[in-house]
Amino acid sequence: MRISDLFQRGPVRNRFTEDFYRENNCRLSGRRIRKMRNDWIAYASSIPPYPNVYSGRGIVICAGGYMYVTCAWINISMLRKSGCSLPVELWHEGGEINESMKMKFKELGVICKDCKDYSQDSLKGYAMKPFSILNSSFKEVLFLDADNNCVKDPTYLFDSKEYLKSGTIFWPDAWTTPDSNPIWKIIGCKSDNSKEQESGQILIDKEKCWKELNLCIYFNENRELYYKFLLGDKDTFKFAWMALKKEYYMISTPLSYAGYTTSNMDFYGMTMVQHDDNGEPVFLHRNLLKWGQMKNDEMLWTTIRKINGDNVRFKPITLKSGNSVINMVSIEGEIECMSFRELFGDYELNCLQVLKELRSCKSYLDFLTHIILYQTRRTSMEDLSQSFERGAYLIA
Repeated sequence: MRISDLFQRGPVRNRFTEDFYRENNCRLSGRRIRKMRNDWIAYASSIPPYPNVYSGRGIVICAGGYMYVTCAWINISMLRKSGCSLPVELWHEGGEINESMKMKFKELGVICKDCKDYSQDSLKGYAMKPFSILNSSFKEVLFLDADNNCVKDPTYLFDSKEYLKSGTIFWPDAWTTPDSNPIWKIIGCKSDNSKEQESGQILIDKEKCWKELNLCIYFNENRELYYKFLLGDKDTFKFAWMALKKEYYMISTPLSYAGYTTSNMDFYGMTMVQHDDNGEPVFLHRNLLKWGQMKNDEMLWTTIRKINGDNVRFKPITLKSGNSVINMVSIEGEIECMSFRELFGDYELNCLQVLKELRSCKSYLDFLTHIILYQTRRTSMEDLSQSFERGAYLIA
């Protein structure tokens, strides 16, 4: 049976409504839903006990290629500047990072790990996140997206009472999954009208949440099915926890947006702002405009717009210049506008200084050359001359 036979004909699409629902036109028959439910239940019953081979607390980041390695360097550099001494593992796949850049990361106390040393399956981006969390050496993990900056040392989150109670902290997205989405019947839960999960930051105690994390990986391994009605990996965490009736803590403070406000008061947001359980901002998840796209002196964090009521609207913005397209978002309605600089001082300036220094570094220039070759040759042959000697000729 083909995967496409599980779904209705025609493309599957998401639509983000003005009242913050993520509508999805994917529909499954009752028979298909029952099969998917039985399959994950059978898988969950086969998950072995927690192996007790992990130890300590640490940060896990996934990065590969020019854009995300650049983000990861700024992310980790700013962590160290904040006084964070937690060990960091940087996960990549294959040749996405070269040896000179791995040695550069080592200066920040970072260990680079290749997913291919743990599995030969292609993880294709999103699925790498739960995979790296599970296979990291740490028992307790703060996962950060490569483009997610901490404005303070996040170590204290491991000692919060909500985390110690459940072993999990999730952070909210802006959207809600409606009860028409197949996932509710697949996991056997009623829609609770809660916010979806924004997985740019996740805090997990693997011992307390071992089965849930493994089920999350199952959902991602079967992404040809589950990504039809879920938006990538992000809610596979929350729904795995819900499926197994496992308690988790979702931060109650809604996300804010950081961006640039023009003289005409037009707002161009490119960064999700996430908070701790006391409502204090901790994370600047630069999900729409990456550090690699910035000029060395380009400061675009001028304003934070914070949700201050129910009458709020998100409006997508597309900036076009020639062949270049940059997506941003505006947030309007019942909001509170705050000065970024008054809240965080020279934080953005310090990020740009790290970026400038990185761009003048030989290890980074060697990495850029490596990435250009890695992405353009489109071959697994690392050394063509050796391939010729082995007689691995390409025949037109």
